[in-house]
Amino acid sequence: MNGSLRILLVDDEPDARALVMRELGREFPQRQFRLVTDLNGLILATRSGPWDLVVTEHRLGWGDGLTVLAAVKDRWPDCPVIMFTGSGNEEIAARAMRAGVDDYVLKSPKHYSRLAATAILALEKAKQRHHLREAESRCQTLFNRVPVGLFSVALDGRIIEANPALAEMLGYSDRQDLLEVNARSLFGHTRQRRELLSALRRTAILERVELQLRRRDGKLIWVEINARAVQGENGRPQYCEGSAENITTRKRAEAQLRDSREQLRALAAHLQSVREEERTRLARQVQQRLGQALDDLKLKLDLLHQTISGRANPASLASIRRQLKTLPETVDPLIAAVRKIKTELRPAVLDDLGLEAAIQWQVHEFEARTGIKCEFNSRVRSARLDPERATALFRILQETLIHIVRRARATQASIHLREAGDKLVLEIQNNGSRLGKSEVSRMRSLNLLGIRERATMFDGTMSVVSRPGKGTLVDVQIPIGQAVTPGSMPAHN
Repeated sequence: MNGSLRILLVDDEPDARALVMRELGREFPQRQFRLVTDLNGLILATRSGPWDLVVTEHRLGWGDGLTVLAAVKDRWPDCPVIMFTGSGNEEIAARAMRAGVDDYVLKSPKHYSRLAATAILALEKAKQRHHLREAESRCQTLFNRVPVGLFSVALDGRIIEANPALAEMLGYSDRQDLLEVNARSLFGHTRQRRELLSALRRTAILERVELQLRRRDGKLIWVEINARAVQGENGRPQYCEGSAENITTRKRAEAQLRDSREQLRALAAHLQSVREEERTRLARQVQQRLGQALDDLKLKLDLLHQTISGRANPASLASIRRQLKTLPETVDPLIAAVRKIKTELRPAVLDDLGLEAAIQWQVHEFEARTGIKCEFNSRVRSARLDPERATALFRILQETLIHIVRRARATQASIHLREAGDKLVLEIQNNGSRLGKSEVSRMRSLNLLGIRERATMFDGTMSVVSRPGKGTLVDVQIPIGQAVTPGSMPAHN
């Protein structure tokens, strides 16, 4: 033994006390004895402990060994107690052992030598009990503090054990509140419960099973279950134990990722379709606006060539002069058509006069082409976007106007450009039909998705608000990036 062993000796016979001290003194050189000969001494001893070992007589003039045992165990449950008595019998020994005495030694010469060995064994058992209690305490602390839900559930649905994390996960005030619930009612779908029990019976171990559980408030959450079936003596599953981790956030992120991938694929296909549509439109405009004028110019040039190639005379020279005078009239529509196509591809006003002037021009063009009444209001004072951001906002306006014509079926629209802190805000309001809930919340509209992607490229945001009877509001905000003094001109691309 390391250190001094503190021994409480309870016996009212001096010879018996001397015997105990002699026998234990041989085995434990470093020891301290506290002698108790009456009830008052026992009370004082229990107040001044703890003790490493208690040795007591069963029959005392003021009580018995069971009274001593109860007093000691009440204060120190792990303290070993040996009953060393000359007045006992098998019945008393059995009662003492049931009450918690560590061992029972008779006061007879042939048993004296057993006292020290019994004390060593009792002290070792006490040490083991102490270590076991500490281990159980650590396990219970871990069980209570681990952030993952832990459970033990009988096959009939009775919850045998659950930790606070599981109770919190499922919305119950504490684990005791959860223990009163039948686990069958926690499953979000009966089919999942049947499949889980069937799999446990087949394999006895389940890993990373994803299913839905119902919280106390009725909401469904996704959990990942790891469990094993515990068999009874008959070899059949009696209950299952395992862990449950809330993966609702992960499942939501996975769903959003799938949606994003679908949207990106759809957007890529849409952009390709838009490019082909734009190429077709440009080809048609070139054919309609330039083709006829070029054919007319070619015809006049052929006639002029024929005239020049013929025999020169005053009449032919006069004809040549007339034809040359009409050539500018033929070239002017060509120049106008080229300018028109160039303006539609990228209006020069955006580079020359800036975003506000470009929006004003686009609004008038849109109103004249569609008949939809438009109003533009700008409260921008000193802010300026770089050419890339200005172009992005201008394209966003064009795409939103296209959406108004194709989907919203509006009859009027209002466009507002303003500053909000370090951001430039573009708001497009129309009185058209309300967008569906899924279209607004998940951005199913490819036009709207394209607008959002343009804004995101410049650390901007885009939101859509759609209300019955009030149409749709598209709000785009892009960081300004820099400010300039009034009167300065925007940079060119």
